[in-house]
Amino acid sequence: MSDKSLNYDLFSGLVFWGSEYLPHDVILSLSDIRKWAFKKKMIWEPESQLIGKERLDELNKHFVSEDQLSILFHLYKDDKNNLCYLEYPYMSVKTLIKKDKQIEIVYWQLLPKLWDAGGTPKNYEELHFSFWYPDIPNDEFVSMSFAKLIVKKYYDLYQNLSNEYETKILNNGTLDITVNGAIKAKFFKTGRLFDVELKY
Repeated sequence: MSDKSLNYDLFSGLVFWGSEYLPHDVILSLSDIRKWAFKKKMIWEPESQLIGKERLDELNKHFVSEDQLSILFHLYKDDKNNLCYLEYPYMSVKTLIKKDKQIEIVYWQLLPKLWDAGGTPKNYEELHFSFWYPDIPNDEFVSMSFAKLIVKKYYDLYQNLSNEYETKILNNGTLDITVNGAIKAKFFKTGRLFDVELKY
């Protein structure tokens, strides 16, 4: 798939999850990263793995460049230790607050930053999450936050989740929770702080 014929002006930048898997000689551009991923045979379904024409057309119906969406490159290892590649539209929490929409959470991860002497997480300071945006049924968005109120509320919800939802702790101590849209979230500001309301 050639990205030269497509207009990516909607996006204000690039975001990376798993950038440690990128070789140091790859230029951090859309075309060069895709070339590398194709060469490594990580792309076998371009329509679903890449942000191409169909996904762009749908996004352009709902957003403008002032919304400052980005393209997120997600590199990760699956259960068989194979390196995988996906692209998502990335929307900041600031934009979610501006849009004033309730979203459906697909999954979230809480990443540990500090560790105690016993090698267990002391706290979680970074949140990654994916979600479905209203009226865009076929695309999954992602975002992240370091806001203390937001991270704490996601952690508190994790502790009180029903056993019907899939939760696991990854090798690096990250909490990984999958709810497939069962949790609704609405982001807002409490004073000058970013906050969120989470509902079943």
